[in-house]
Formats: sequence, C-alpha cells, structure tokens
Amino acid sequence: MSLEKDNNIIWILESDRGQQLKYQQLLEDVCLIRFFDSLEEFKNFFNGNRSESPYLLIAELNLSDGSFLNFLTLEEKGLQRSFPFIIVTGQDEIENIRLCYEEGALDYLVKPVNRNELTYKIELILKSDRRIKRKIRPSVRLDGLEIAGLTSKQTQLLSLFITSNERKINRTDILDKVWDSNNVHPKTIDVHLYNLRRKLDPFGYIIRSEGGGAWSLISNKK
Repeated sequence: MSLEKDNNIIWILESDRGQQLKYQQLLEDVCLIRFFDSLEEFKNFFNGNRSESPYLLIAELNLSDGSFLNFLTLEEKGLQRSFPFIIVTGQDEIENIRLCYEEGALDYLVKPVNRNELTYKIELILKSDRRIKRKIRPSVRLDGLEIAGLTSKQTQLLSLFITSNERKINRTDILDKVWDSNNVHPKTIDVHLYNLRRKLDPFGYIIRSEGGGAWSLISNKK
C-alpha cells in the first residue's frame, strides 16, 4: 500500500484470529489498528468513546456473540453519521448485501477476498477526504415530529404511510411506489417494515399488520 503511515486508524471487528492476523500483516505498516473480537466489545467501546472515531471500520457480519446486522439496523444510533465502514464477510445472502448498503456501507466484500482488491479499496478510502462526510439523510415530519436517521427505503415507506388514505398501505402500493418493481422478495418488505417499526417506536407510533398484505401506521401514545 502506497500510503504513508500517520495518524490513520482503522477499527476491525472480526472474531477470527487468523483473519485478524491477515489484516495486521496488510495494514500495520500504513496505519494504526484497533481490533474488536466481539460485537459486545465493539458496542461498549463505540458507546463509551463517541469522541473517538476511525477513518474506517472493517466489519465481519457473523461475530462470536451475534450479528453485526443487528447493530446496523436495530440500534438507535447507527454508523451512517459517524464514520465510513465496509463489510468483509463470509455471508453472501442478497438481503444482507442490500441491507448493509442501505445502512451506509461503502463496500461489501465476500471472503475469501483478494488481498490486492482489499488493499486498493482501503487505499481509496484513506486517500479521499480525511473525514468522509456521509450524506445527511433527509428527515420526515410526522404530526409535527421530525423523524431522522432513516434509510432511503424507510424514508419512502414512512412518506407513503403519511400520504396514504387513513395511513394504510398494502404490498401493491409498496411495490409500485417504493421499489417500482414486482420482482421483490416478500421478506424484503417485511424486513424494512420491521426496522422502520423499531425506529418509530420511541416516537409513540406503531406499524400494525392488518392482514392480507396491508399495514397501518397508528399512534400508540398514552
């Protein structure tokens, strides 16, 4: 790698010690490295050191104590507004790939990864603006409340609820107006609705299944 070693720091979330060694051999001469062996270790450090951030996080999805996808999609504060990250994993399921990109991943590489390819991808990121500023995701106003931090698909789904009669939508509406395609696996819609439901819960709203592929957005405020 042609970059000079300075104060660059890369975080690596990886449970496999053999893979950690490969990263160390690849990166130790050009940057500082902080390894996290487990999801819990990473979450504790991330939540306790908000002022410290890397130039890049490299993350495996399948950790010894859980899935990194849960952190990306279910935590109240994800990574998309913090720092750039890429996924390097043994999982190649299309739903995982789609979700990671929608949650802000710069890249998704499936193991075994070509050493030169990984080197080049990391080099491009470190050579770019020293603090990559992610696009600020648009917020949606719901009954006067500003709902921010949604993915693009979640933003479209919530907007569809708000603009629909009685805030009720069905699978056909979603396919036509959000995906603009009928070639979408039913589970994809369910996953996005589930994650949107989790993000709306703190604001006092729920997405209720009405059966028959229909859902309603209703207030659950006491």
